Amino acid sequence: MPYREGDTIVAAATPPGVGALAVVRVSGPEAIPIADRVFRGRVRPSDAPPRTILRGEAAEENGEAIDEVLLVVFRAPHSYTGEDSVEMSCHGSPYLVRRLVRRLAEAGARLAEPGEFTRRAFRNGRIDLAEAEAVADLVRARTEGAARSALAQLRGGLSARIAALRSALLDLLAEVEADLDFAAEEDVPRYDTARAAAVVARALAETEALARSGEKGRLVREGIRAVLAGRPNSGKSTLFNALLAEERAIVAPEPGTTRDLLEGEMEIGGLLFRLFDTAGLREGARGVEEEGVRRARKRLEEADLILLVIDRSEALSDEDRALLDATSERKRIVVLAKSDLQDRSGKLPAGEEQEASDVSALRGDGVAALRERMARVMGGLEAEAPGDAVLASARHAEALRGAAAALARARGVAAEGELLAEDLREAIARLGAITGEEANEELLDRIFSRFCVGK
Repeated sequence: MPYREGDTIVAAATPPGVGALAVVRVSGPEAIPIADRVFRGRVRPSDAPPRTILRGEAAEENGEAIDEVLLVVFRAPHSYTGEDSVEMSCHGSPYLVRRLVRRLAEAGARLAEPGEFTRRAFRNGRIDLAEAEAVADLVRARTEGAARSALAQLRGGLSARIAALRSALLDLLAEVEADLDFAAEEDVPRYDTARAAAVVARALAETEALARSGEKGRLVREGIRAVLAGRPNSGKSTLFNALLAEERAIVAPEPGTTRDLLEGEMEIGGLLFRLFDTAGLREGARGVEEEGVRRARKRLEEADLILLVIDRSEALSDEDRALLDATSERKRIVVLAKSDLQDRSGKLPAGEEQEASDVSALRGDGVAALRERMARVMGGLEAEAPGDAVLASARHAEALRGAAAALARARGVAAEGELLAEDLREAIARLGAITGEEANEELLDRIFSRFCVGK
């Protein structure tokens, strides 16, 4: 549905379901008059000082009470949306929430579209587009790391860096365009090509550094894909259960028990780990097991972290050595499983023996230490302070890559005014798309459609 300005909108701002309380939000030019028609108390919402809590009832047009409510008035521009807004807290019955929303709609509001409150906050200059996207990431955050990263962006960490980049490039573009426009005028100073090259080089380095943080953003937002790999019956499934602290995988002494991918999630050190148990990797598998091996190898290729499980109670096999060699350049932890049994594994390749983690998943020995090591290996992903920036979306990374490509071209044509100006304009536009200066309606529709209704 096309975005419509000027309407007064209403929606529940709390998730559906039963709860102690629920909040219904109204925003727009008629928010306070609409509240006057629905609320009954000692003070009318239109007479209430801003941010004052009123106690009363929400009522139908015929006077029938809907529920006891607490009401707060926020007057423009000092509200989340920058418009006049009202928030009503009622009991958290889904029926009461639906009835209250319906009554407010009957009184003159329309039902809000997904993300429309935050879109209005963006439109009214309360937040920029990168900060608006951080709102959605903060709502969806499932771990401490994801919440910290989103909060840093909401507080302007990324926006400040983008603004500084754009400001430097806009200043340079103004100098170049003045040179082009007034080339025949003797009293207009020429732009300094050496300084222009230096400004572009600094902007390129900063843009590339920000773009590289896109992978960190993915890991914080979507979780770290940690894959248990090893030959059949090496102890992967027992370790999978021990790490998750629940019986998810079937464990049996026969090799080849796991024939499909199993997935579980756990939080370690503020980071979300998506843990995968895979079929044992061996040559000559047939039928269903062969398909399981194929899926295991595919998941291994996509892993952010590999937990290579080796059965220390058996001699190191050719399959073990092949897996050690195949994953040597990947981010991995070698796990010597079944440490409660006699060590018959023999000597690991140089350096691996000191680095390996001894674990008895059956008894729980070494499991906590392994979890801590996983956090250390994958640590440092989240933004540490408001000035830090970890990209919130693939859209940001794509825009930064486009800006970097334009700046790389600009660096090569610093002495050629027209070409330099063209590349600078593209880089500035790409950066502006992140914070919203260059955003079109189609892009805004796509971004805010992913928000929940009421936010």
